[in-house]
Amino acid sequence: MEQVDFQIVANFMAGKGSAKQILSNLELFLKNNGKTFSVLTIDKPTSISKLPNHNQINEGLICIGGDGTVSESVGYILNHNLKIPLAIIPTGTANFIADAFGLDNHHFDFMFLLDKKLKKIDIGMADYGKEKNYILLGFGLGFEEKFSKITKEKFKSKLGIFSYIFAALAELLSLKRIPITIKAGENIVSTDVCTLMVLNIPPKILRTFPLFKFNSVNEDDGLLSLKYVEYKNYLHAFLGTLALHILGRVNFGLVKTLVDKEFHLESSTVIGTQVDGELKGNLPVAISVLPKSFSFLI
Repeated sequence: MEQVDFQIVANFMAGKGSAKQILSNLELFLKNNGKTFSVLTIDKPTSISKLPNHNQINEGLICIGGDGTVSESVGYILNHNLKIPLAIIPTGTANFIADAFGLDNHHFDFMFLLDKKLKKIDIGMADYGKEKNYILLGFGLGFEEKFSKITKEKFKSKLGIFSYIFAALAELLSLKRIPITIKAGENIVSTDVCTLMVLNIPPKILRTFPLFKFNSVNEDDGLLSLKYVEYKNYLHAFLGTLALHILGRVNFGLVKTLVDKEFHLESSTVIGTQVDGELKGNLPVAISVLPKSFSFLI
């Protein structure tokens, strides 16, 4: 295997196509600083996490792309059991993961790659049986899955970051009742929900607007926080969904919370899900925290 300092994954499909120019600038920076590297470019839908690794990578993997590329790059590192950190250069539409970590300013300044300052976070796993997905930010179903689906199918290519807001507003008008059973340790909850999420890190929208104002959600505590809104009637569901996303902890009892290392979710109907904003499999699913934390270059 060839030894390199860095492996670069550059997704030319992400965002508005800035990855090519950023890659060129990054290559020049690394060469000027005596760093060796290998480049993997993505120009069509690809499961990065399942690609083979042909290099011995010594210092880190650099991801140029959006949230989906970041999640797949985490999978690439973990699936190959690489003992290296991940560096994010965000070029996606939303870049929720980069914003959550405070990594939104690396388009032009690459010095952080040489500083070797690390941030450790928990990584979750969504196990659907035949498919497994790593979780950085969180998992969602109901409202969370529906507005992610609407965003990708109707709004994202035209409205960019604002597509998430318009899709969420549209989905608020058609909240659905979902029968679900939640298992957390010895606790079993069977109820109807309109939205449910399992949070690892509280993300942000538009950088300065918190999507979830929950101080209890920490990225390095070895726990996941499950939050859901019961569907008693449409008004209750509507107010609870708004409270979950805007009010956070002070939600007048409209939002229920469970905290644990592992959850199992199942339903009597076909229910789709999303992980870190990407549409994934249907219930049932087991969600857990991996035993070891993951490192990011910051």
